[in-house]
Amino acid sequence: MFKDKLQVYEKLWSEAVSAFEHGEQQVDPALSDKPNDLRRGVTVVLRPSPPVRDKVKHFLDRLATVCPEQYFYRPEELHVTVLSIISATEFWRKEIRQLVSYRAIIGDILSRQHSFKICFRGVTASPGTVMIQGFPMGDGLAHIRNELREAFARNGFGSTLDRRYKVSTAHITAMRFRKPDKNWKRLVSLLEENRRTDFGESEVNSLQLIWGDWYASGNIVRTLQEYRLSDVANRPSNLEH
Repeated sequence: MFKDKLQVYEKLWSEAVSAFEHGEQQVDPALSDKPNDLRRGVTVVLRPSPPVRDKVKHFLDRLATVCPEQYFYRPEELHVTVLSIISATEFWRKEIRQLVSYRAIIGDILSRQHSFKICFRGVTASPGTVMIQGFPMGDGLAHIRNELREAFARNGFGSTLDRRYKVSTAHITAMRFRKPDKNWKRLVSLLEENRRTDFGESEVNSLQLIWGDWYASGNIVRTLQEYRLSDVANRPSNLEH
């Protein structure tokens, strides 16, 4: 299982380095006017453990010295996407009307799931991002994703999922390009230095259903519900929604 995911990350890395060499970094145009970005969506996410988060922050602090003008995720914003339920677009209000049905499906499925572990080791990149590589230990995460997809399909909502791409890895997006970066060689050098850095393991005991923007910004995200992973029933939040 590790080998399959490593191949995905290696392919991403190769494509990213080639893009950097040819001046084809993918700058995110929305970041130049982020306060006016109206894209919103609903996602099931997991959060890395505090020790993992701290090690990622240390890496990002170093990365910021090399390319300070780029967009870096804050520690509390770091996450792994388990499944995108409503893809972040400007038209999210049309689909949010189905949220009660979606939550019933999610709650039913996650009430029967168990905790699992993820090992975060090494960094990779795409033409537009820098990512921390995540490797699920066992098939717990894959099982949860499959169960959710099958349940949504059974209830007639299968076409709403995976609209951007079918998520299969457990990476953490840590940086996005806000501007073209001429110091790409320094960037690649630092990333290569950390291609096998051990960021630690996370025991995933809960998942969150969040509403937020494209970047899961801390000042925008609302946690709609938290689901404990074990034999215990879901624990709803106290938020009104």
